[in-house]
Amino acid sequence: MPGECSLGSLAGELGAADEDSRQDLSNGFLRWQGLLEQSLRAMRDRGDLRPDADLGELSLALLTALQGGTLLTQTMRDIRPLRAALNAALSYIHSFAADQR
Repeated sequence: MPGECSLGSLAGELGAADEDSRQDLSNGFLRWQGLLEQSLRAMRDRGDLRPDADLGELSLALLTALQGGTLLTQTMRDIRPLRAALNAALSYIHSFAADQR
């Protein structure tokens, strides 16, 4: 199904079950956020993003939009929630584009 995420599904099923599972899942999301942050850093280093862009916040916003949009897409069996969430997150990132000043 479009919008399916194994890590997100596991978090919903196991996240509250025990502390070890919760920590493992959290680490997985943090690694994913780290990869997004590296990509945003590369964009900033190329001059695509302003130097004042908070890469940690932007990467977390993108990951959160992806996960929340995925959950609603799965629940509603409709791609529109994922599309809307990602469009919002990408618009937020775009607001830090170097040419926006």
